[in-house]
Amino acid sequence: MEDVIKQIVDAEREAEARIEKAGAEAKEIVLKAKEEAKLIEKEVVGDAEKQAEALVEKARLEGEEEAKKILEEGEREIEALKINATNNLEKAISAGIALVRGS
Repeated sequence: MEDVIKQIVDAEREAEARIEKAGAEAKEIVLKAKEEAKLIEKEVVGDAEKQAEALVEKARLEGEEEAKKILEEGEREIEALKINATNNLEKAISAGIALVRGS
């Protein structure tokens, strides 16, 4: 009988030891999982930041290209206005001369 009780006590101790070991292993697994999750999060955030930077750079370049086109169009319009103004000035001078000669 004593042997049976001793075996039961030993079995209970062994079970408790296994439970404690399993608990410790579970805590270790959770800690490792958290560390891995942080590493993955850093990687994902880093990739997202790189993609965001690339998109911003692309948008900046597109904006610069569009601004260049607008400036070129503006310069063409200004040149056309200068030509028209010069032509109008020449016409006005000719008309003024004609008036002076005609008077």
